[in-house]
Amino acid sequence: MAERRTTTMNLRSIRFRNAMEMSGITGGRDITRPWIGPLLEPLDPILRTRGGGSFDIYKPILTDPQVKSVWQQRVAAVVSRPWEVEPGEDSRRGRAAADWLRGEIDGLDWDEITRQMLSGVFYGYAVAEQIFRRDGALWGWEAIRVRDRVRFRFDEDLGLRLLTMSDMLTGEEMPADKFWCLSTGADHSDEPYGLGLAHWLYWPVWFKRNGLRLWLIALDKFGMPTAMGKYPNGASEEEKAKLLDAVLAIRSEAGIVVPEGMDISLLTPSGGAQGLDYRALHDTMDAAISKVILSQTMTTDSGSSLSQARVHEGVAEHVARADADLICASFNRGPVARLSELNFPGVAPPRVWRVMDDPEDTDAAIARDEKLHNMGWQMTEARLKDIYGDGYERAQTPPQAGDTPAAGAAPAVPAFAEHAHESSLDDLVRNLIDAGHAETAVQPLLADIEAVLAGLSEITTLEDLRVRLDALAAEGGDAARLADLLGRATLITRLAGEFGAPVEDQETAPGVGRLPGARRP
Repeated sequence: MAERRTTTMNLRSIRFRNAMEMSGITGGRDITRPWIGPLLEPLDPILRTRGGGSFDIYKPILTDPQVKSVWQQRVAAVVSRPWEVEPGEDSRRGRAAADWLRGEIDGLDWDEITRQMLSGVFYGYAVAEQIFRRDGALWGWEAIRVRDRVRFRFDEDLGLRLLTMSDMLTGEEMPADKFWCLSTGADHSDEPYGLGLAHWLYWPVWFKRNGLRLWLIALDKFGMPTAMGKYPNGASEEEKAKLLDAVLAIRSEAGIVVPEGMDISLLTPSGGAQGLDYRALHDTMDAAISKVILSQTMTTDSGSSLSQARVHEGVAEHVARADADLICASFNRGPVARLSELNFPGVAPPRVWRVMDDPEDTDAAIARDEKLHNMGWQMTEARLKDIYGDGYERAQTPPQAGDTPAAGAAPAVPAFAEHAHESSLDDLVRNLIDAGHAETAVQPLLADIEAVLAGLSEITTLEDLRVRLDALAAEGGDAARLADLLGRATLITRLAGEFGAPVEDQETAPGVGRLPGARRP
């Protein structure tokens, strides 16, 4: 009994320990992070060694033209997409919560908030403050303002702190429910500051700028040859000074004079300034910047084939989807979930998402829907509006076989195949008379055909039917006139359509249909 009690206590202890976080970084348990104060410092080695822990070192990177261009492209790929709100659950209160969230986002500048929060992808983390308001019984957002991340730090308990002029060491504690924090890019959960794209952009931009500076020096140096003066042995200091003034005057004077016995020559490097290929360094760094931000280069740089460009465009779309999901998921888990629980307790919170799928190509949709219709599928009204939008209404039902045509209108062709299961031999006779194919002789002619069709149980294929009709034609009289009037092909085709059997003979494509009641040979 004592052993069983001990085992039960051990199991409870294991469950209790499993519910606790045992390897977190709070309370100074992170041995990888140097302790230099009560606030956590970023682990980014560039920030620690070159920036003094401040994200200000990364701000000048955005002044690079290539960085600015491709970063705008990445952000625009997200904010240019429409957004939608979906309920968290299919219930009356769930739909009410979705309506509430939809109205709140309509009142916010959601695109601008998304653009600013995406800076967290660039720097590693972003901080936004929520300004709340109460509208009757519901709480909402008066505004959501993205703040400068440089002003904030995290303490040892991962609480958000605001650095102020009066408290730069520990900062002021900020309420967690009031702020929306986004952290991304790090390869583990122990870095609340994340690791942004700026970390990988720092050196390409640095090399590019310093290479450009050297390039300008080279252009200045070798834009024109360097003048070299030669003075004879025994020249005085005054003569040397005059020669130097003459050498320097070459840059600005049209003509110069030098003392007799002295010489000036021009030095030019092999290949001139073109021999110093700083352009290759510049282009290589631009390509590296594009790869870091967009994960590809062919949507920003030229020189690629159409197939390669399409592949790279697909990569850019995947990046945009990931950014949109990152922002929306963070917003849904944080601000939306907290405020929805306050307004709609016990209801699964609604969610906002960016619609990243392009509208369906109308021509392709028509071709697909036509094929489905031919296979027997019919589109619903809701699906029609989803694909083609509003502005369509169903046309009137087409005239059916047997309807009396309007005066002066051409006789309609009987739709035998469409109504094969609803027609009879009497319908066939009536349709042929209405179409004007038989005149006064149609009744006795069709009596012969009826006699042929009465023996369908003995006819196994359309070839057998053709033989019987040929026999009628050979007898002459009414059957011959019938064959001359309609033609054997027309008659066989219409009879096959009337009885729902496709034509099957040796002169047409192979079919699988058979006359009703026919036995398989």
